[in-house]
Amino acid sequence: MATATSKQQGMSKLVVILLIAILVVLLAVGGAVAAYLTGMIGSAGNDEPQVEQALDEPIYIELDPALTVNFERDGRISYLQARVQLETRYASVEEAIDRHMPVIRNNLLDLFADQDYQEVNTRAGREALRQAALEEVNQVLAERGVEQRLEAVYFTRFVMQ
Repeated sequence: MATATSKQQGMSKLVVILLIAILVVLLAVGGAVAAYLTGMIGSAGNDEPQVEQALDEPIYIELDPALTVNFERDGRISYLQARVQLETRYASVEEAIDRHMPVIRNNLLDLFADQDYQEVNTRAGREALRQAALEEVNQVLAERGVEQRLEAVYFTRFVMQ
């Protein structure tokens, strides 16, 4: 009889250990599921950064006030005043432009002041300046870690005198 009782005690200890092991596994799985569902951990293979989707409609950002620069023309001082609008389809670019507006305005003023009056006074010259302005703003954004870019720069007013 002693052996039957010791066998029963051994079996009950084994059942208790087995139940504790099952409980620990269930708690671990439940905790992992809860962490996944609450976003504390990501799904496997989802380590890529989220890419911002382009908006359907463009966003236009006006540089206000207009950009005005002086430059020399045939030995006398002339000026150029341009009202500029920037186009993007990304809200993050709009936010970055607002945040870095002083640098953008400074660089565009430098770019405009370096222009030759005779060249900018033609349609092809204005188009080249518009493209150079686009590249300048996109360079400022890239230097500050903005992944998306401007799509276009537009002159909504362009006065030379």
